[in-house]
Amino acid sequence: MLRVTTYQARDGMIVAMPVLHPRRPEVVLLRPGAVLDPHTIAKMREIGLHEVWVKYPRLDRLNEYFSSGVVQACSAVTGQIRLALDSVISDAHARLDYVSYKRAVSGLLEKFCERPKAAMFVHELGEGSSPALRHASSVCLLSVLMGIKLDFYLIHERIRLAAHSAKDVSNLGVGAMLHDIGMLRLDPAVRERWEKTGDESDPGYREHVQIGYDLVRDQVEPSAAAVVLNHHQTFDGKGFPARRDEEETAPKGQEIHVFARIVAGADLFTRLHQGGGAKGASIPTVRALRMIQQPQYARRLDPIVLKAILNVVPAYAPGTIVTLSTGHECVVTQWTHDKPCRPVVETLLPHGREGEPEVFDLRIRPDIAIVRAEGHAVADDNFAPPTPHAYDLMHGAPGLENRAAELLRQRKAS
Repeated sequence: MLRVTTYQARDGMIVAMPVLHPRRPEVVLLRPGAVLDPHTIAKMREIGLHEVWVKYPRLDRLNEYFSSGVVQACSAVTGQIRLALDSVISDAHARLDYVSYKRAVSGLLEKFCERPKAAMFVHELGEGSSPALRHASSVCLLSVLMGIKLDFYLIHERIRLAAHSAKDVSNLGVGAMLHDIGMLRLDPAVRERWEKTGDESDPGYREHVQIGYDLVRDQVEPSAAAVVLNHHQTFDGKGFPARRDEEETAPKGQEIHVFARIVAGADLFTRLHQGGGAKGASIPTVRALRMIQQPQYARRLDPIVLKAILNVVPAYAPGTIVTLSTGHECVVTQWTHDKPCRPVVETLLPHGREGEPEVFDLRIRPDIAIVRAEGHAVADDNFAPPTPHAYDLMHGAPGLENRAAELLRQRKAS
């Protein structure tokens, strides 16, 4: 399969993954097997669709990274978030449907278990009719994916629970779904000010976490409610809200619930990715990943959570079209987290043309780099781990290494 923008789409290309309506993601516009024609391509551009996955026979080996079931499960989660947001907007005493939210997250987890590699693009599947819905769905999907990756860490951090309960991320997903629900009850002037400035020190903006917590605390599990209250806490202790005690300081480090730490990472990455460009425009994935490692962002995050982001979000995902410094237009075929900006790529043949592609393994070709991806120049965005094992989740933490090794043995045994 091949990931093409709607401006790269051509007459006769065959849809490989469901195409969802950008403003109503529960609606499937095109199903796999549909053939693109000029009218359909023009309509996709008109309604704001940015890309589509199409069949590319030479890359059938990449099919393991894709699943219609995962896409539909993501759509179900987004649909539940939309219902939650709509109910809070329309009803001052809204009752939240916790059971349905948890069922949607559980359905997503089930699909991930069936096709684990198909979760690679989950952070990009968040869509919606408004920026709030798009943000909430993206944060939820990425948080769940990170939670699965961090099962050993959840057991380590939630020591009072049995292992199977500690690594259950369904309530992490519910908390992430609702993390910004308090924003809907802020004064419109405060929301408008936030959208213009992004100033997290604004006292009016900071109220949204307490407002959201008050909305959900009696309707969801405590671990999910903790996400709503504390997703703006920072690992260095400079987040909000302050604790209601004599010192009135913000919690830091492991004092913050691990679910809130995970959602804090997903929230920050998503805000950078979806609105880090000029006038709030989205930026390439590789640029958001480079930015989040800069000290002003990295110090806010649990280091293990930051590593998790770098493990589950590919800088250049398989199936993505890129341009090399040699001028070759290529498609990414392999990606590894330890060398995130140096994937294996092969030259892209024009639609309908036969031939043998040229393969470039950028891991062993330091003289070649990716210079364009996702419609942007990215030559200055490529990065490398500062040390050989910097992106290894278990490196440097013996207790976590032992826990991870134990879980790996259990997985192999099952």
